[in-house]
Amino acid sequence: MATFAVDCPGCGVSKEHMTTTANQIGVHCSCGITFSVNIDEQAVDDWWERGES
Repeated sequence: MATFAVDCPGCGVSKEHMTTTANQIGVHCSCGITFSVNIDEQAVDDWWERGES
């Protein structure tokens, strides 16, 4: 299975092992950023800072 990595737009940590066979990928980083990944472009699509609950 093909995989790729993207960097978190908040802290720059590489998030690895994303699969190219997924329909949609969402990532919750420990730095407080949530982002979605454009699988076709293998890049961060949209991101936002999570608020405190």
